[in-house]
Amino acid sequence: MLRSASEPSGSVELSHGGGGLARLGWVIVVGALWSAPVSADDRPGAGGSPPGQALTIQRGAPTEQLDRLLAEVTSSWLFDKAHVGLQVVDVETGEEVFARGADDLLNPASTMKVLTSATALKNLGPAYRFTTDLYTDAEVELEPTGELPGNLYVKGHGDPTLVVEDLWKMIRDLKLNGIETIEGDVVFDESFHGGGYVLPGWNKREDIERGPTYFSTLSALSLNMNTAVMVVGPGAEVGSPARVLLETPTMGYVEIDNELTTGRDGSRRVVRMEREVTPDATRFLLEGSVPRDAQRVRYRRTVGDPTAHFASVFERMIKDEGIEVEGRFTRGVTPYDAEMLLHVPSPPLVAILMDMNKYSLNFQAEQVLRTLGAEVEGEGTTDAGLRVIRRYLLGLGVTDAQATLINGSGLSRQAMLAPTALTAVLVDMAKDPKVGAEFTASLAIGGVDGTLWRRLRDEPGRMRGKTGTLDGVHCLAGYLDADDGRRYAFAFLTNWSNSTRVSSVRDVHDTFARQMFKAGVGATD
Repeated sequence: MLRSASEPSGSVELSHGGGGLARLGWVIVVGALWSAPVSADDRPGAGGSPPGQALTIQRGAPTEQLDRLLAEVTSSWLFDKAHVGLQVVDVETGEEVFARGADDLLNPASTMKVLTSATALKNLGPAYRFTTDLYTDAEVELEPTGELPGNLYVKGHGDPTLVVEDLWKMIRDLKLNGIETIEGDVVFDESFHGGGYVLPGWNKREDIERGPTYFSTLSALSLNMNTAVMVVGPGAEVGSPARVLLETPTMGYVEIDNELTTGRDGSRRVVRMEREVTPDATRFLLEGSVPRDAQRVRYRRTVGDPTAHFASVFERMIKDEGIEVEGRFTRGVTPYDAEMLLHVPSPPLVAILMDMNKYSLNFQAEQVLRTLGAEVEGEGTTDAGLRVIRRYLLGLGVTDAQATLINGSGLSRQAMLAPTALTAVLVDMAKDPKVGAEFTASLAIGGVDGTLWRRLRDEPGRMRGKTGTLDGVHCLAGYLDADDGRRYAFAFLTNWSNSTRVSSVRDVHDTFARQMFKAGVGATD
């Protein structure tokens, strides 16, 4: 081995449109629909309370205070207008505190990431690192002239955090270790993952055509979250073409057709963007007008073939570094006896899950799921990863009737979970001495950070949770710390008509949380 590339920094810059300069970008995440309830007999931790009962108290004697605190929530308009599933479990005892529709199958949206992250921590461990490795089938000893007499293999293992700066450092290290010429091919190995580039379970036509960042493409060789970032600004004069620059240049895989013009000062910014994916390129057509006095804005869209995008950026950067490649840039598989040249690890899994859950990143969730399948099942596909999750759930007493799993992020109209499935995982993780703390730390903190930073600002730090939002779906699951010193695991899944405002549902969820902070005071075991 020549030398190891420096380990990526643990710092993370989060932005809506930072492109390759940010370690990660963040996006708002999603989920899906609902179906019929399952049998109450299958409910983990349930004590035989009849389905449909508005309030069930099982921890000791029901207190008047607890009844009073919860009455406002359970009699809310939401329970008449929407399909709601709600369960609260005492983490210490594992007993159900109360429930309503807890066995009903509902679309979980991004609360599905609770299952993905828990299973990953259990099977891979918090210190697990994704890697991108460079190999050669030539002798490692270079010719005096700096020639590598063989092929260079770039093998990806699904790193969801790899950005253009990491790629530059990788190529720069080749140069610093004396490589001036590669006599063979540069081969890009994506074989660690399989199942195609499209995130399964989502078929919204508009998203397929536009490529929004929450509907990410997937590959074992991924770069910049498989997005292209276009930086759009005004030209020098009114009527002149607007300026459009690609933040991470390629050798032609990403093409831009710029028909934007520069408008007068103070005019309205209008940017229309169409995406066309072909076997050889991802093309973007930009039309509209940018005011002459406008600031530059970044527009981020996913690329159709992430491996081709990775290879095109790699080719551009290796040529910019002055390393000559005599062969082709192509795809293939690394020979089993190839010699490693460079080893580039990601941050540890626990750090990746913190970004994934706090900011609800679909791309990270799907890359983690496929890697889970590769490491545990020997098959880096969505289906293989879901098999690992199902085995974990079955060990908790959660059957297939309580969980219809489609992907790792929850971006699906077909995904279904009973609230009891989520609370079973939450209670199990809370009691796990090996990875429980890491799991809890990955969740957004109410009033402090992530997707919950604007909520419960008057009670900061008392709720840790995972949100989930899609048209017609708003969900929340996590932990609540009550005044009596008890911690409660909860899952509050809401599926409703599109006419209902998300903010109204959030208000009910937050009211529930505030009531639970007071719950249990004066209760006896």
